[in-house]
Amino acid sequence: MNYTDLDAYPFAWVFRRADLAISDEDKAQIRPLAPHFARQVWQREISQDGHDLDRLSSKEWPRRGDVWQDSVPWDDAFESDDPALPDAIASHLPWNGETVVYLCYDPEHILETRYSVFKRCWKGFLFAAEQTLVVGRKRKETLWFVDETSVKRGVRP
Repeated sequence: MNYTDLDAYPFAWVFRRADLAISDEDKAQIRPLAPHFARQVWQREISQDGHDLDRLSSKEWPRRGDVWQDSVPWDDAFESDDPALPDAIASHLPWNGETVVYLCYDPEHILETRYSVFKRCWKGFLFAAEQTLVVGRKRKETLWFVDETSVKRGVRP
């Protein structure tokens, strides 16, 4: 199988938090990738050799300076009561709601969802993450939540 059940996912508790108010319908669209499939997605979308976001080679696209256009803060929006994806982030992703999105934490820890779900539930995807790389299948635009305050906006080669 390419996916595991969300209830079996180690960080499933995040998506059950009452303060995040993630609907059952949205939870059904959050799909943890099985480790073997996650490694395949990581190799296809991120890196053939890198084992985590901190140890990628300078030759791999996430570490190339020409990929990243700028950084914007996201921490104030995360702490606010407004559940909407901040405009500074959403405006960078001209994706339709059905675009497949991968939230990449490491080679064996990747979630798949649709962009419409990511826009509504973005706080849940970032709640317990130190770093998160967001890529859309067959899309060039990307985000790298590098720490608890800023996100890099870029375009993959």
